[in-house]
Amino acid sequence: MAFETVSGIVLRYTDYKESDRILNVLTRERGLVALTAHGCRKKNSPVAAACELCCYSEFVIYSRCGVDNISNATVIESFYPIREDYDKFESANQVLYMTKLLAYIRQPWDDAFNLCYHTLSFLAYTDNNPIDLELCFAVKFLKLAGYEPTLLNCVLCGRDLRKEKEIRFSKVNGGAMCSYCGTGSRIVEPLTLEAMLRMQKLPLRDMNKVRLPERTRRELDTIIYEYAEYNLEQVVKIRGR
Repeated sequence: MAFETVSGIVLRYTDYKESDRILNVLTRERGLVALTAHGCRKKNSPVAAACELCCYSEFVIYSRCGVDNISNATVIESFYPIREDYDKFESANQVLYMTKLLAYIRQPWDDAFNLCYHTLSFLAYTDNNPIDLELCFAVKFLKLAGYEPTLLNCVLCGRDLRKEKEIRFSKVNGGAMCSYCGTGSRIVEPLTLEAMLRMQKLPLRDMNKVRLPERTRRELDTIIYEYAEYNLEQVVKIRGR
């Protein structure tokens, strides 16, 4: 029997039979994989901690009948504070869900892994508003997925929006529009578009610098998830604030 070692973040899991668990793990070596953890829900299971949601773990696996099974597992980083805070956990769940979508869309998967890892790190170990980190993740998610909205110029006529008094945003047309082209579309604050532009360009190591005013946070929350849902044709949770 051949064994292989992979390391990855547990994005989702499904409890199976009496004590097993099937994990969806984004690995550095093989991308998104399904791993079966036999007996991990039993009391004192040696692999239980490594099979928890959000955990970045190392797995020793073997294949049997076309199924990848876990022989041994060790926690590399648990991001434990996320599980101690409801708001952090809510945002982390959204990040994990969207990372799984991204892993299907984009290959190679290194960028998706790094984005997820950095976001979980900042959620766990900084005092940032979790929603700010989640929204920064979502902006970068759209770029990696190939659905980056147009923000500087009208998506239809190309007019420089920095000179516009009223700016609109259309999920259908793919971004921001001038008042003439965007008749009937959502009006957005210039500060909201500026925040999106800054987050698009922000290095991953600086995600913790995002600090959004409440009004901008609420508007971004609606715009980004409506845009993502429309363009990805997936049910991406839109937060109700």
